Amino acid sequence: MARLPRIPDLLTTANLCCGAGSILLASQGQLTGACWLVFLGALFDVFDGLAARALGGGTPLGAQLDSLADMVTFGVAPAFALWIAYSTEAFNPNNKFYTGFYLNGISTVVVAVAAVLLCIASAWRLAKFNVDTRQTHGFLGLPTPANGLFWVSAILVVADAGTTELAEHSGFQFTFIILFGQFPQVVLAVSVILSALMLSELPLPSLKFKHKGWKGNEVMFLLLGIGSVLVILYGILAVPMILLLYLLSPFWGRLFPKQPA
Repeated sequence: MARLPRIPDLLTTANLCCGAGSILLASQGQLTGACWLVFLGALFDVFDGLAARALGGGTPLGAQLDSLADMVTFGVAPAFALWIAYSTEAFNPNNKFYTGFYLNGISTVVVAVAAVLLCIASAWRLAKFNVDTRQTHGFLGLPTPANGLFWVSAILVVADAGTTELAEHSGFQFTFIILFGQFPQVVLAVSVILSALMLSELPLPSLKFKHKGWKGNEVMFLLLGIGSVLVILYGILAVPMILLLYLLSPFWGRLFPKQPA
């Protein structure tokens, strides 16, 4: 008799559906909806982990399914959205911050290389995670979902920039918009850096609360608190800021003594 799917597996499947839907929307030029579906997929990705732990732990099938879903939602979907955004007129051609890479064949190739590189790094990262027993209580390297959320947030920031006046953007916002909206070399350089970080041995927290107390959860509480403030101040632009804060957590996290095992 066939076993009925477990709740965590159904949530993982919902994550996969978000990734597939994102690709379909992006193919039709609906980049805003495509990017937000990746964020929705991240929500399901969090819930499937919570559900698995609540039910006594995950299964080998669930672990494989989770990686396959993450590859689609946080690997292929953001890379495809990146390609569509920077190589077609779907990326708000009236946006005054965006010159249109599709007008330049070489620039289009640069963005294509960046998109393919992100897919390759995501696949290697997820395959490495599945066989690396050292990553049970933390990560070694940038998690694929964090990388995917960075790219869809960057697309949303630049796509929405043309609806406001230049004076309404702070120095950081304006710099980010110009760099990602007008220079494909920046897009490629950032993709190389983040791909290298995904495959690196950089120790990063697992983004899971160990218990309800402060001790042992200092990094998580600070990321959550500072992240909330950044979202209020900068909106979707807070995502790249939170990513940078997360990447630096191995350094400022040393301020807090570790609990004895």
